[in-house]
Amino acid sequence: MNRQLVLLVSIQNLELQLRDAQDDEKAKELEALGFPMDADKIKQDIDGLLDQVEPRHKGYYKKLKAKYDNPVVPVWDGHCTGCFANVPTSFTSVVHENKVMNCESCGRILFQP
Repeated sequence: MNRQLVLLVSIQNLELQLRDAQDDEKAKELEALGFPMDADKIKQDIDGLLDQVEPRHKGYYKKLKAKYDNPVVPVWDGHCTGCFANVPTSFTSVVHENKVMNCESCGRILFQP
């Protein structure tokens, strides 16, 4: 998988973790299960990863983040899991390997799990 894509998926996952860390009740539940919920540490991790993302991808990600909870979604069974539109078969083509691809319908960043 493209390094930029890996970074964007990681950032999205950390942002979801941060949301849970900022919810006191949810944070207590997760800490009881052994998951550290230090919001400041999570923010630092997000900033560190954002610094590694190319500016064009970072800007697009932030734009999508303002619109959607999950700006980076997997393709499942030939469909964008964000809007459920069909993804062209060319998405899996070798020509597009290691490229950051977007859904033609909703614009979300796509990855193949």
